[in-house]
Amino acid sequence: MIYIVTPVFNRKKLLRSCLESLRAQTNQNFKVIVVDDGSTDGTAEMLQEEFPEVTTIKGDGSLWWTGATNVGVRHALAICKEDDFIMALNDDLVVPPDYIENYYRVAAAHPKTLIGSVVTDINNRDVIHSGGVKINWITAKTRDTNVGKSLASFGKGHYQEVSTLTGRGVLFPVEVFRKIGIYNDRHYAQCGDTELPRRAQMAGYRLIVSYDVPVFSVVRDEGHINHTEKFKASHIKKFYFNVRSNFNLRYRFWFAYDTTPNVLQGTVFLICDFLRITNHFVKRFRF
Repeated sequence: MIYIVTPVFNRKKLLRSCLESLRAQTNQNFKVIVVDDGSTDGTAEMLQEEFPEVTTIKGDGSLWWTGATNVGVRHALAICKEDDFIMALNDDLVVPPDYIENYYRVAAAHPKTLIGSVVTDINNRDVIHSGGVKINWITAKTRDTNVGKSLASFGKGHYQEVSTLTGRGVLFPVEVFRKIGIYNDRHYAQCGDTELPRRAQMAGYRLIVSYDVPVFSVVRDEGHINHTEKFKASHIKKFYFNVRSNFNLRYRFWFAYDTTPNVLQGTVFLICDFLRITNHFVKRFRF
């Protein structure tokens, strides 16, 4: 059994599309757990009326991504069997009908492995948006593989060894949570999705992105600081300190020390990482 955990806050339309794609799966051996963290846009009513098969857990609006996902993971851990799986799946994703079927096949071929999904553009589903992230754990240089390439150009069974994974479709053997714990919601209100896979990797698990299990993603939110192409002085605070910003200095600080083997390497990583994100801001700054 696969327990799919999806956190949501005020994105009813996106969530509906995600759940409709799961409902259409050729393999129905899964259960969906949606953690609704205080939505006010009718999400709760939609879930009750349109998706009664979904387990819904309500939050008070203070959980954010990491806390909400942990609520769902704890629920799954309380009812699952030891050979089951837990999947983190964001609400802005749509999956193909054979997604679950293929995940079972890939998981059987890759034991003791966290398996992520290749991400393509929901508006052009053959174009790879994220093919797997590789990180230099000293210089903090990050590379996303095969971006812009055709998914169809890769043969069946293709996968990439990666440095971390995100919440855009990642399958965990239940034993991972039993052995190393759940997401770190003390250090990361958001962005906790990247730390846990690295923690698992350091504990001896493999991390791969499988090209047999694509997700179709809304790749750009024009109003989100993470997707801003041109920065202004007024963006500085949001860029470095907003809870939803991937460039949040608190997250970057803890990620440096949580994912590297010692304090010295963590410090070097942190300095390099700060210079890289600052360069990203400066290159896109407009007066």
